[in-house]
Amino acid sequence: MQTIYVTDNGLQLKRKSNRIVLKKDGKIIEEIPILDLKRIMIFGNNQLSTELMRYLAGKGIEVAFLSTTGRFKFRLVPETSKNIYLRMAQHDRYRDREFRISLCRTVIRAKLKNQRSLLVRYQRNRPDADLERLIEALKAQMERVEPAESIEALMGVEGFGSRLYFEAFGKLLLGGFQFSKREYYPSPDPVNALLSFGYMMIFNELSGVLEACGFDIFLGFLHSTRYGRASLATDLMEDLRSPVIDRLVLYLINKGTIKPDQFTQVEDKKGMRMDDSALKTYLSNYEKFMTASFQDALKGPRRSYRELLREKVLSLERALLNRSEYTPYLYRS
Repeated sequence: MQTIYVTDNGLQLKRKSNRIVLKKDGKIIEEIPILDLKRIMIFGNNQLSTELMRYLAGKGIEVAFLSTTGRFKFRLVPETSKNIYLRMAQHDRYRDREFRISLCRTVIRAKLKNQRSLLVRYQRNRPDADLERLIEALKAQMERVEPAESIEALMGVEGFGSRLYFEAFGKLLLGGFQFSKREYYPSPDPVNALLSFGYMMIFNELSGVLEACGFDIFLGFLHSTRYGRASLATDLMEDLRSPVIDRLVLYLINKGTIKPDQFTQVEDKKGMRMDDSALKTYLSNYEKFMTASFQDALKGPRRSYRELLREKVLSLERALLNRSEYTPYLYRS
């Protein structure tokens, strides 16, 4: 087991030899062997013993803390990489306008292509959805990437393209779910809540891999620098949003695995909350999506999306150190 998800409240996590012991009200409810563990995701109010935290840090296992609604709070990470040369190269490339614009074009082009590829795939099985106009409009947006000569212009192309994409995305939903447009925190409806939750999961995993490799995760190339925001992880997740999270959300909704009545409005209208059953269903399916091996090309290597995260980070490392092209992930239609 590479990831442990702790979704109950009021648990105490302690170390017992090479196992993590989960206690509630003084009683042991589960013992989990550490073995191949890479990360722990803790939702809600739970406690870790100092001994366990020290042991996990020594093993290179990160721990992320999230609210009951899935909002990221903070992470406990092992010692940061000593790769000062990578961080120096990252800051140099950030100040290199030609390189930065080129990298941002690559990221935006890949995001739009992957969004279009997902729509093309689903259109084959759902001709009733009538997505042709939006698919063509998205293709037209892709052609506006190369002429864009500033980050602001590229963000404008991406923003309009995403509006087209999510208009089409809403036409693919079944099961009584309502979705009119993409809205961020707080999520006003279950579909936005499912999307935001998944993006947060990918963001957290990418942040951990970037930090372990020695990047300055707060210095992004596409997304603006803001105090406390890991902008680089946001940059790198753009091409994974549609093939991983959007596909997962469509699967969960259209298969009837998660239903509208499993959501409630958070107090003071600060978003929507999944019930415990929906949360566990989401996490188990997210884990399957991230660990299942797939093959992009007929003769290409098999890999998982979790392995792909590291490939993307290493590709960026090579691009920054060698001032070369960054290779994004392209989802086949």
